[in-house]
Amino acid sequence: MAKYLRKDVLAMSAYTPGEQVNDCIKLNTNECAWGPSPAVLKALAALTEDQLRLYPSPMCDKVRAAAADVFGVSADQVMVGNGSDDCLTIVMRSFVLPGDSVTCPWPTYSLYDTLSTIQGVSITHVDWLAEPDPSLEGSAAEGGVPGWHMPVTALVESGARVVFVATPNNPSATLVPLATLEVLASRLDGILVVDEAYIDYACNGDGMAASFIPKLIAHPNVLVLRTFSKSYSMAGGRLGLCFGSEELISNMSKVKDSYNVNAMTQIAGEAALRDRGHFEWLVRSTLEQRKVMEDACRSFGWTWPKTDANFMLVDTGSVPLAAALYAGLKAQGILVRYWGKRPELASKLRVTVGAQQLNEKFILVVTKLLAELPEAANGK
Repeated sequence: MAKYLRKDVLAMSAYTPGEQVNDCIKLNTNECAWGPSPAVLKALAALTEDQLRLYPSPMCDKVRAAAADVFGVSADQVMVGNGSDDCLTIVMRSFVLPGDSVTCPWPTYSLYDTLSTIQGVSITHVDWLAEPDPSLEGSAAEGGVPGWHMPVTALVESGARVVFVATPNNPSATLVPLATLEVLASRLDGILVVDEAYIDYACNGDGMAASFIPKLIAHPNVLVLRTFSKSYSMAGGRLGLCFGSEELISNMSKVKDSYNVNAMTQIAGEAALRDRGHFEWLVRSTLEQRKVMEDACRSFGWTWPKTDANFMLVDTGSVPLAAALYAGLKAQGILVRYWGKRPELASKLRVTVGAQQLNEKFILVVTKLLAELPEAANGK
């Protein structure tokens, strides 16, 4: 039956999510370690028969209104998706045709590649820079994290219709300075998509200080994505937001699925947005445990770029050690993310910040593994 499939679909590599293993401690998929707002569960418990019998709001009006209140924009600047991945799909449908190109700094969220292939467009990877882009010298935009500086010039010169930038980036957890993004947006002759899935953990929990949302009026070629999968603890609900100019959002809404977000998720999303106290507690709790994990990883002799997310990309010092730790942790029922076939990441592990008990077990198991592993694997 394969002869009926598109040739590019047969040839493409599928997106590879983090492992899903029953009865394991999951520190591999960057989910929130604590549950969503009690207001979410209360709202779902009050679900009526008609809310399931009838179609949901096609434009998710109540979610858009709540998002407008929280983020200081108009509801017409908000589009709601079945997860931010759905928003990314809508971006691809709206702005690129087969034969066009998109680009992104690399490494980053690999779903950008998958969606490009599906849409029949080419994607260019531009390596992050060890030092600031020379074109930014002497400006506020020169900041960033060593090894993970934005390649502004290369992104602009790529001529791409769409540029994707995740900030904080995945898998590095590094934040792109807002001033750098503004320079990129002003130089691009195309759409800049700023993927802020992890931004709520940035700037010691003041994610809006690093968000591009307040800058949208000055940069109408920018779209900003947000997700409920991380700081709202609703990964299972699948809900995302896209912010942009009213003109872009209005036209992008033409190509979304007619009822792309179900009634239950809309109810949950509105409740989550309205409960700012629980949201702030989730972020604060994550940052407290991130400090615990950083202290432990430092004691192991590991290094990592400065994290502004709910995870860390730790360099264990060698490829054999990273592989052995990944296998040893998995054997003990703890999952972390490992990309052994990618040279630029093969000595590294991406570890999600968990709740206290889970982090303590991770630290205990790693301590034991480091003591037991052969000297060759342990880099000694």
